[in-house]
Amino acid sequence: MSIKTNVAILLAAAMTPSLASACACGCGMFDVGMPGLALPSSQGGSINLQQTFLDQNQAMQGNSKIPLSQSPDQRINTTFTNLNAQYQFSRDWGMMAMIPYWQRSFDTNANFGNGAPQIVNSKANTLSDIRLMGMYTGFSPDMSSGLIFGAKLPTGTYTAPGLDRDTQPGTGSTDILLGGYRMGQEHHWGWFAQGLLRSAVSTRDNYRPGDSFQLVMGMHYDAFRSSTHVIPTLMLNATIRSADSGINSDPYNSGLRTLYLTPGVLLDITKHWQANASLYLPAYQHVNGVQLVPKQIASAGITYNF
Repeated sequence: MSIKTNVAILLAAAMTPSLASACACGCGMFDVGMPGLALPSSQGGSINLQQTFLDQNQAMQGNSKIPLSQSPDQRINTTFTNLNAQYQFSRDWGMMAMIPYWQRSFDTNANFGNGAPQIVNSKANTLSDIRLMGMYTGFSPDMSSGLIFGAKLPTGTYTAPGLDRDTQPGTGSTDILLGGYRMGQEHHWGWFAQGLLRSAVSTRDNYRPGDSFQLVMGMHYDAFRSSTHVIPTLMLNATIRSADSGINSDPYNSGLRTLYLTPGVLLDITKHWQANASLYLPAYQHVNGVQLVPKQIASAGITYNF
């Protein structure tokens, strides 16, 4: 399999952006980068449209599931639509950009702890925080390892009515992003690993999102590609996120550690077009305080390589 396809799998699996992960933590489960993009082995680029569906309807305390009646927040349902673009200027340098759009519905019990439930629904359909990232891929001739660096910009709103600061589409902060990847190929099997650190360096209105680190490891099987154009993948997606801080934060109910088993598939439609789909299944979830988590996450997209 070509380096281009290898990195397409890496980015499609490992770089799923800004998935909300808990009721008090509306920012990143997999704050890693851009899904569905292929890194060319020479000058060229990719454009991807990706949708991810996240339904947070399971209350947890620590690593135990609890009834929804013990949580003030009842459900967070979000569709993330992301337009991603990447361009490789040379074998050594490239860049990526992500423009995210959120459609979020948030149900909370406004009468929590005071008798009969009073469910209030709030919605936000709006731009989220744009990401701009550079890539250095010059460590080896086959571009099998590289560095990723950039920033998350405060372009998303953090004042949507009815949403807590930590469930807003935007954090109001400028965050640095720093990570790297490594991949390899043995006969029909390929492997990859990628990690990314996110940390806020500039904040607004007394809220700082917790730092996060994501590590993704996976493999793909290529023997079916020539006959069926299908490439199966299997990943482990691990996240560690610290608690939020600041006067407008909820440090006791934010922060988490998660591990997801993620089967997926890539489909070569034509020479230039490729589709991807993944299903994230929780293998381990631990949250600070009481938070909402999803029972699974689904993501699918289509990519044009030029």
